[in-house]
Amino acid sequence: MPKRVDKYDKERMDILQKMFNILDINENNNTFLLHELDNNDEKQKQILELEPEIKRYFICSSWSCFKDPNIKRKYLSLIKHMLKYMNYNIYSVRKFFKTENDISYRDTVYNIIIN
Repeated sequence: MPKRVDKYDKERMDILQKMFNILDINENNNTFLLHELDNNDEKQKQILELEPEIKRYFICSSWSCFKDPNIKRKYLSLIKHMLKYMNYNIYSVRKFFKTENDISYRDTVYNIIIN
């Protein structure tokens, strides 16, 4: 009998693909901005709606997003833990951006790289 770790690989990949679709991650784009995610309630809602599937197919009882009920950005924590579990690396970089009005601001850019 296979261990549970090896049992649901296809389902995990499906959930990961759903997460990538929400974040607009594809072979040409492997980044997303924290500012855009924080200001997009629809994306946050879609990510949090994946929670029952994540609990079903991942071994996630030790993930901080499930242990701590007062976590600040649960959707971001879900993304990070899931990527780490699926053997992806996620790196954050602070960058300066300019708006159309030449107003500068800093934002965090997350880069996703497969191991």
